[in-house]
Amino acid sequence: MAFVIDFDARNSILRVTLQGQVTDEVMFDAYATVARYFASHPPCRGIADFSQVEKFDVSSNTTRQLAETPPAFPNPEMRILVAPKAHVYGMARMFQMLGAKTRPNLHIVRTLDEAYRLLEVESPAFGPVS
Repeated sequence: MAFVIDFDARNSILRVTLQGQVTDEVMFDAYATVARYFASHPPCRGIADFSQVEKFDVSSNTTRQLAETPPAFPNPEMRILVAPKAHVYGMARMFQMLGAKTRPNLHIVRTLDEAYRLLEVESPAFGPVS
């Protein structure tokens, strides 16, 4: 699997970590999986972490399509995309701009440490999501 989803119950944060080669299919699958999680769980904050991505083969068309769909994190809580690589960061910014109306609390950062600072979390305690 090209992504892992885990949850920090103490800080109420769902994190999806994308790994290896990320394609259009992987992005659609990760997005749908996160949306299903939120449909059956209480609201929480979210992080999508692209730090472990080795190859990012996601088209601008897919980015546009995802930005036009309802947010996978549908609540007004803070959402953060962690994108250390320039190309991924650029696509994340495109996603942010295209989805600004439905995702006003979306932030793009370069590191997980920056994400945790924004969320005011000092010691995250993530565990697997079933």
